[in-house]
Amino acid sequence: MPNFTHKRKSVSRLMAPVALAVALAGCSTPNLYNQQQVPLTDITAVAAQSSAAYLSKANTSDGAERINWEIMAVKAMILENKWQQADQWIAKLSQQSMNPTQIAEWQLARAMVREHQGQPQAALNSLNFQPSWQLTKSQYQRYYTLRANLLEQLNHPFQAARERTKLDYYLDQSQKAANWQQVWHDLSGYTNAQLGSVKLTDNDSVLKGWVELAMLKNSATLPPMQLKQALEQWLHRHPYHPANQYLPADLKALIDMKAVKLDNIALLLPLSGRFAAQGKAVRDGFINSMMDDKSRDTNNELNIYDTEAQSMPDIMAKLQHNGTQFVVGPLRKNIITEFQQDNTTHINMLALNMPSQISNNKPNACYFALSPEQEAQQAAERIYAQGHRNPAILVPSNGFGQRVAQAFNQQWLQLDNQPALIVNFGNQAQIPQQIKRAFSTGAGSHADAIYMVASRNEVMMLKPFIEASMPPSGDPAQIYASSRSNPDKHNGNRELRGIEVSDIPLLINPQPGYMERFNQLWPNQGNTSIRLHAFGMDAYLIAKKLPEMRANSHYSVQGETGDLSVNNQCVVQREIDWGKFSSHGITPLTATHMPTAPISDTSSAADNINLINGESSAQ
Repeated sequence: MPNFTHKRKSVSRLMAPVALAVALAGCSTPNLYNQQQVPLTDITAVAAQSSAAYLSKANTSDGAERINWEIMAVKAMILENKWQQADQWIAKLSQQSMNPTQIAEWQLARAMVREHQGQPQAALNSLNFQPSWQLTKSQYQRYYTLRANLLEQLNHPFQAARERTKLDYYLDQSQKAANWQQVWHDLSGYTNAQLGSVKLTDNDSVLKGWVELAMLKNSATLPPMQLKQALEQWLHRHPYHPANQYLPADLKALIDMKAVKLDNIALLLPLSGRFAAQGKAVRDGFINSMMDDKSRDTNNELNIYDTEAQSMPDIMAKLQHNGTQFVVGPLRKNIITEFQQDNTTHINMLALNMPSQISNNKPNACYFALSPEQEAQQAAERIYAQGHRNPAILVPSNGFGQRVAQAFNQQWLQLDNQPALIVNFGNQAQIPQQIKRAFSTGAGSHADAIYMVASRNEVMMLKPFIEASMPPSGDPAQIYASSRSNPDKHNGNRELRGIEVSDIPLLINPQPGYMERFNQLWPNQGNTSIRLHAFGMDAYLIAKKLPEMRANSHYSVQGETGDLSVNNQCVVQREIDWGKFSSHGITPLTATHMPTAPISDTSSAADNINLINGESSAQ
């Protein structure tokens, strides 16, 4: 069988603290057994007295009874953390003639000592119960538990899972769930290719079932609804497998998943006031995606509410009166907070922004945002993946710049365990001195990658000063830029050439003819409006796919703003695209974007919706 190894963050312990374990190399197992009847002393029990008390009893005994008291003394020494003394007595006991029950306790004790000494392999080697031995349930329980724990320490989780499968036979009913949960955890780190190469025997039928379930769970290419059906069929074919009673949480989430029905959905957006342009762009994108959905029931109802024209209590009353099942929005952070406070009927929501704090007490809430912090984190990942180890991040001298720099730096610390250089820039007059001070000496002079969170004009101003300030020798630092540097289609400026830029797939790698059609329906739109339109399109896509995305963390859908998935807090994660500024505009560096659906003429449709007191309805 392949020797699979991988790092584990922690080793779960099912063995109770009082469960003792000891090991000795198999070659040193005594070769003579005392076959006389074991006295009444129960050496499989937990040591309830001190080691001194047990040794005192041993001094007044002889034969098998003396060995029993010495074994109990060793178990007490381990509980008393007298490891060296325990090791010495284990060596003395190795010279004695012992019966199988005594040898088993001796092996378990020695294994624990070797484990404490930082020798897990030696501890494992010493645990070799013989098939002919007739031992107690407690001894077998401690034996398989300790072997599994040691294998996990040695980064052999598959072999540990096999030991835990054997352990199940000796566990009480109350202990079985935790054991099977650990088996599932041990198998979850393997790929299907690794699991498929494992050689299993006829005695591994239960383990084989868990392997099949793990491979099923790893089938991320299958939509979760198909995974659910396959899982239900597997459980039906194997009614006596432990998974029917102890189904892991992630598989149970698949079983409990229900297809979403958007029979009555509401959009909560700012359609008047300061943020009206942003709200209308999101609205048009949402309606565009909805109208292109060929599987949509034409009787589904969409209600649109202007969050700037009505109070949240009034909107909430209408949502409840209309029997709204799902809300997309609000867009503004403070309005999201108001909605959550007033949402006493627990209407499911996909908020279109990230509030200051996410409450774990709101399981009906998910969050989707065009987050510059997420974009900065992915920039750190890309820079690291391309081999750079001394990055600098340039951000404006304001609160926004600080948040983005912090997000980049936190991600970089996870990747390289060293902080990135943060350079703040101010107005046009301050930039030359700030750049010279940052890059002519010190850490900045060694920067091999520079990530700029700046407008296009700022990038064009910063780049020459950076190049002039860097040391003349060595390879020039690769420059990366955020989507802020890509405000419109006029991106062929000579100063931008060679810079790698991150942005949504719809702007980096659109399908041929898509933007021409878009510009016919929504002419003279800048890239900010296009991003918001794509944001609305993806909001509809996520609303449809949300149950599947939540049920399977490995499942993602390709949207217009990126490859979309959700984390355990139901925050949508976006994997953006990368391109490079060239004389012909932006040349794509990634090709993850799937074909875009045809655009419907939702501009006129949205404009013809009658807004009455901030509410509209489209059917």
